[in-house]
Amino acid sequence: MTRIILPTFLALWALLPTSSAAAQDEAPVAAPYVDLGWRVMGLADHVSHGPDFQAGVRLWDHLKIGLAGFARPGPINPRTFRHELPAGETYRGQSSLDLRSDGAVVGLVVAPTFRIRRLNIEIPVLVGFGAFGFYLTGDDRETPDGERVSTWENALLDGADSSGGITLDVGLRLSVDTRLPYVRPFVGLHYTRVFGYDATLASSYDGFSGVVGVAFGR
Repeated sequence: MTRIILPTFLALWALLPTSSAAAQDEAPVAAPYVDLGWRVMGLADHVSHGPDFQAGVRLWDHLKIGLAGFARPGPINPRTFRHELPAGETYRGQSSLDLRSDGAVVGLVVAPTFRIRRLNIEIPVLVGFGAFGFYLTGDDRETPDGERVSTWENALLDGADSSGGITLDVGLRLSVDTRLPYVRPFVGLHYTRVFGYDATLASSYDGFSGVVGVAFGR
């Protein structure tokens, strides 16, 4: 992951010109910002990907406060997780199931920011709630008795088809100034911890992730 993100960032930094010092000196006390990105996540001992966002206000050009989050959409992540049913148990004639996973994290973010020439450095700290789960996919979503699929998922996975908890996400993001003072490409590295997570197919959904995106705002 690092071998892809760092060369991409260094190439952008070398090619993009700096914005003027005068424009930076005129930074207001408070200004809105939106960061849109895409995360590659190494959570729960597997690699997945999904959208990432931050939105809020930047204060004194050195502190960002707002809402942030990221998601792992099941439909765009084809990885499946094998679950062996207890001896003598079957579902639609199967003794093992291939399940998919999805989930998301959302919360409040505070990010001190620093500037070194064209380089902007920020340390976002998100505190919020995260939940990830496992679900039946394909034809297996047609339950044998017409009952809701979530009811079967809960029964097949011993009442723990998903889990969630207070989540801490700490990162380091680097962005570079461009000719457009309100548009900056960025890359970042994060570590996520979902406290108390414990689902049947994963006792933890913690891990590192990388993000690439564009920041809009001062």
